[in-house]
Amino acid sequence: MIYTQEVAAEVLKIVDETLLSEKEALKKGLSGMKLDYKIRASIHAYVFETEKRKNIIDYIISRCLKGKKIEELDPLFRNLIRIGVYEMHFKCVHPALATDSIVRIVKRRFGDKLASLANAVLRRAELVDLNEIDKLKEKDKIRYLALKYYHPEWFVKYAIELLGEEEAVKLMMANNEKQAVYIRVNELKASIESVRRYLEQNKVEVEETPLPEVFKVVSYERAPASLDWHAEGKFVIQDLASALVAHVLNPQPDEVILDLASAPGLKASHIAMLMENKGKIIAVDNSEDRLRRMKSKMKVLGVRNIEYKLADGTKFYVGGVDKVLVDPPCSSTGSFRNYPCVKWRFDRRKYMETIKVQRGMIKNAFKNLNEGGILVYSTCSITFDENEENALFASQFFKVEDVKPVVGVRGIRRFRNREFPFWDKVVRTFPHLHDCVGFFISKFKKV
Repeated sequence: MIYTQEVAAEVLKIVDETLLSEKEALKKGLSGMKLDYKIRASIHAYVFETEKRKNIIDYIISRCLKGKKIEELDPLFRNLIRIGVYEMHFKCVHPALATDSIVRIVKRRFGDKLASLANAVLRRAELVDLNEIDKLKEKDKIRYLALKYYHPEWFVKYAIELLGEEEAVKLMMANNEKQAVYIRVNELKASIESVRRYLEQNKVEVEETPLPEVFKVVSYERAPASLDWHAEGKFVIQDLASALVAHVLNPQPDEVILDLASAPGLKASHIAMLMENKGKIIAVDNSEDRLRRMKSKMKVLGVRNIEYKLADGTKFYVGGVDKVLVDPPCSSTGSFRNYPCVKWRFDRRKYMETIKVQRGMIKNAFKNLNEGGILVYSTCSITFDENEENALFASQFFKVEDVKPVVGVRGIRRFRNREFPFWDKVVRTFPHLHDCVGFFISKFKKV
């Protein structure tokens, strides 16, 4: 018998102990397990829904531990308790049933002593009234909003400064919704119409988007990622905002394109498709493992015009390229809906180092470009520092070009007394406004 909660807790343990995302941890945790797709979907839901609410769940557990801290608990045990709390407070499972199933698993895995602790904690958790956090509203509004909308306090403060309280709350609410699924047709292997028909035959209902090769999934019986044509590379799962990036770059079949942070390669594969597998894409990444996986994926997608380079994107030099894509590592603050774990991993020191890397790639793009060449700089972040601030930095070397808001809105004009004069030439997307990842896209010309 497979306990969905137990497998989900094992996956959450992987998320806790590594830097893997929920999706990567699910791949690792479910590897070699022959599970029905419905059971896989259930495990997937447990992992994402528990991780999404991690702060409020830990708040409840911390109130129910006597003389212990949640960080001191065994990682698997801790995540089993989290799942029990999620079930009784957010999944509408009867508290007695939620407690019983978790205690059974704990007893089998850890013995009577921890089973007794699990039982005590979950019985106390049943009595916690979440309406009590309303009392925080007056004395600590940031903490109140953080717990109510399942976001870290630093993000609540930042989002309010950036967007105002009303918009910040809408953004956080959207981050808690089920992520929108978009399908990009891979025209190297299939036509747009053939993929549409295939999806309909497999009971996947889709609707058109402003990008002709991208569909938004409305409903499905079986996840599109589990269908044969996905495995065969005839379509990929790619967010709408992410797919817009290649269109802004506008690659041509005879061009040399440099992608300075390429793996896992979704954008590179889209660029290759728009180039009809002609010209050349130089894909740079500093991880041998990511490049290896990218090569394997590109083979499935039928991409043949990529040259792979294991190198540092801030230093790699080839020169004479027509266009550069810089889609660098970032805080991923626009991707909380897709990767809830990112919310709980923010590190100020690492954040500042990442901004240095982003700027290093922008400067390196300038060195590699031909005169008149184009740089597209994009992130899946909502922060001003990684977006408008870096675009302002780039404007020292480049002429800022206009990005048409096919999807999205214009940039932020002012933040913390800092002005961004090119706000009306860049594009931002937000989960609460556009039902996609929060992205920033800008375009520059070397003159």
